[in-house]
Amino acid sequence: MKTMIIDDEPAICSELEYLLKKYIDIQVDAIHTNPAEALATIIATEPDLLFLDIQMPGMNGLDFAKALNQLSKPPLIVFSTAFHEHALEAFATPAVGYLTKPIMESKLDNVIQKVRTLRSRPDVNERTATAPKLEEQVCIRKNNKIIPIQVGQIFFAFVRERELYVATKESIDKCDLTMNELEAILNRSGSFFRSHRNYILNLKQIKEIIPWFNNTYLIKMNDESQTDIPVSRGNVKAFRGLMNF
Repeated sequence: MKTMIIDDEPAICSELEYLLKKYIDIQVDAIHTNPAEALATIIATEPDLLFLDIQMPGMNGLDFAKALNQLSKPPLIVFSTAFHEHALEAFATPAVGYLTKPIMESKLDNVIQKVRTLRSRPDVNERTATAPKLEEQVCIRKNNKIIPIQVGQIFFAFVRERELYVATKESIDKCDLTMNELEAILNRSGSFFRSHRNYILNLKQIKEIIPWFNNTYLIKMNDESQTDIPVSRGNVKAFRGLMNF
């Protein structure tokens, strides 16, 4: 398994790399102390397994894991941290394991066995490769009717006055889902990004990326109105990594 370690403490990275040497099916290909740099490497190399610290400067591991979930082939994630209070938040992410520092070999053994079990399962995509794949749909409200649309038709979605709106090329309509519910659906396509607390956008429908104040960006979309969407400061590094700039 191609494996990557991300931790802002080099000594911890070295220790974990040493502990992983005894597993013949694990190969540590990269070690990063900067999560922003690691994101570009993950996109380029598609590792199978990621050991990820939670408390890191710039972007914490929990936000990093959520950003990875938007990739078409995200790695399996194992969190490692010295802070027990992060456990509940960690299990709300796509992570498959959670280790507390200092890392005990018995706990690491258990995590590796779980990873092996998950890896041994037949890939769902391979099992269904010969079957036609239907694109997911969501429903919008238009002229007092409930209309299903394919997620690929969505250019962006946003919250205004506690109401969720979905924008296609020609129109903007209400949606009865919450933003978090819609995000979970859109993330499965691998084409959407939560740029801001109130915005999620289709990466395939970006027309321009405009540098903005405080080192953020304003994104001009390809809809008929060429809508501008902000990227919040906390999401800038993840966005740059996904867009490769």
